[in-house]
Amino acid sequence: MLSNARHAGLVSRAAILLATALALAACSSTFDVLPEKLGGVPATAPERPAEQPAFPNVYEQRPTRDMKNLNTEEQKKLESELTNLREQQQQLANPPPPPPPAAKKAGAAPTAKAAAPAKKEPPKTAGPKPAPAAKKKQNEVVVPEQKGPVAPPKLVN
Repeated sequence: MLSNARHAGLVSRAAILLATALALAACSSTFDVLPEKLGGVPATAPERPAEQPAFPNVYEQRPTRDMKNLNTEEQKKLESELTNLREQQQQLANPPPPPPPAAKKAGAAPTAKAAAPAKKEPPKTAGPKPAPAAKKKQNEVVVPEQKGPVAPPKLVN
């Protein structure tokens, strides 16, 4: 049997050998040689360039633009176009609610539309119900009613 000291020495040597093997394997390009099923480069992949392209110079000044600044008329025209487009998109996303039905006047003669029988709506299915369209002002504060004496809030540390 091996003693604990001798066993620890073998384990440390094996760990060092494994670490150096992994370090050397990481430096080589083995994925070019491996088959595609094992994680290698596919045969249809383009070849690597012989020379890597140079990085752009960070400190080089950019070329000046040929375009001129907009004058006030052009700027106002573009702003109005953008505003119109934004309003159109908002109306498409949130169509206005349908107008309420017109109220009947007491002394008016019945028209052909009023004399026609009202169409019955089909029964509603048991699907998800749409949320009510009631809108509240965002700045309006809602305070619940309080009945009887109110105790001060308890402080929690």
